Amino acid sequence: MRYQVTVEGRTFDIEVTPDGQVWVDNQPLNVDLESIDGLPLYSLLVDHRSYEAHVEIEENGDQRVVVAGRPYRASMQGEAPPSAQVTRRQQDEGHTEISAPLPGWLVDVRVVEGESVGEGDVVAVLESMKMHLELRTAQAGVVRSLTARAGREVSQGEVLAVIDDSSSM
Repeated sequence: MRYQVTVEGRTFDIEVTPDGQVWVDNQPLNVDLESIDGLPLYSLLVDHRSYEAHVEIEENGDQRVVVAGRPYRASMQGEAPPSAQVTRRQQDEGHTEISAPLPGWLVDVRVVEGESVGEGDVVAVLESMKMHLELRTAQAGVVRSLTARAGREVSQGEVLAVIDDSSSM
């Protein structure tokens, strides 16, 4: 399978051969990607370096990929890999809901209601399966509501914060 993937404006030619070998711009890479419990959270190994990756699909079809806590915007042309599972970030009338991508323990909440946030800012830190996952904003805006409280358990899909889009204010 062959793909054209654009990440933050840079386009890569990716080929995955039937035997699982991955080529990026005609260079071989040793890559292993495993979904964690069928969630949009992945264990990613690239040339023997381990990363945690979270993938969400945006309203326009692009993907928001968070690798090792850093957010990236990506788009892909070509056949979607059958194992790629993504969650849709809920957007409605100028706001975005930030939900727990998996069950866990909220170890830190870094915003308060009414606070202005930028795209990619950390809202909360979730601990799950001995990993810390930074939950980040998808867009700039203002924290309209916040149900996240450090030191408590959360369920998968539980809404932790609602961010009003700065363009709708």
